Amino acid sequence: MTAPAPIRDYAIEQMNHLLTRLAFQVHRAAKKPGADEIHDLRVSIRRFSQGLSVFYDFFPAWEVKKVRKRLKRMMRLTSEIRDRDITLEFLAEVKHPTHRKRFERERLTHQREFSEMVRRWSARDFSAKWRNGLSLRSV
Repeated sequence: MTAPAPIRDYAIEQMNHLLTRLAFQVHRAAKKPGADEIHDLRVSIRRFSQGLSVFYDFFPAWEVKKVRKRLKRMMRLTSEIRDRDITLEFLAEVKHPTHRKRFERERLTHQREFSEMVRRWSARDFSAKWRNGLSLRSV
């Protein structure tokens, strides 16, 4: 059977693309952790996670599990930030400033945690490690 090879090549190509996109969004959000940047990062995380699910059979299970765990932590943290962004947008629309300061403080706290996480990811060169661990060498 020679059919799996082209599919595996396709999986590697797609996951390389998704990982490159994810790394770009992580660095973009690290420079400017605004609402749009955080949203785009969350989209990249979801797409990469979905790729891991779809192409699961083509990669080492322990590496996939490790990567998913890290992505889950990042997603949880960006969820906290995104929730505050949506709340702040809503409060601005309805012109209800009562809780605005509290949500801004909470967002800033989560943003600091996010910045620390991104700093650690970058220091460890996460995309190169994941590319190597998942065997995403060029096809």
